[in-house]
Amino acid sequence: MSDRGKVYVIDDDEAMRDSLDFLLGSADFHVTLFESAHHFLDAVSSIDFGCVVSDVRMPGIDGIELLKRMKASHSAFPVVIMTGHGDVPLAVEAMKLGAVDFLEKPFEDERLIGMIDAALRQAESSARSEAALLARGHQRGRARRLLQPVSKDFRRVSRILPAKRNRADAG
Repeated sequence: MSDRGKVYVIDDDEAMRDSLDFLLGSADFHVTLFESAHHFLDAVSSIDFGCVVSDVRMPGIDGIELLKRMKASHSAFPVVIMTGHGDVPLAVEAMKLGAVDFLEKPFEDERLIGMIDAALRQAESSARSEAALLARGHQRGRARRLLQPVSKDFRRVSRILPAKRNRADAG
């Protein structure tokens, strides 16, 4: 059963998509494939939280433009950028735009899997921290929206928040 998290692979190369589907599926990730950044952006509002793994060089919307659009929309999805044409300025630009990591093809399977695990953990931790701050400021609705897509423990956390608020209001 896929329980490690969701991964959205964006690459115009069908063989690369199929290879990543097999690799990440074998590592217990739930994988969804997109042949273009355009198709991913069309679907992003209706998909669950997960890590995006995108090629940088693609026709139409490339990986850098994808990062710009996700940053502009304040997307919480962590993004790993991969490329067969890596250079330092490209890596720096991707990181400045919010990529959590940059990977040159060919790469070691375990390195990509480790990057995805770390990206999902970091995003969940950030969402929990922001939700806790909002909850202290009595913005529980926004806190719930932040936590819901990234936390398997959302129900438990949402029961704790009202209890803590009630104690604070009483004191």
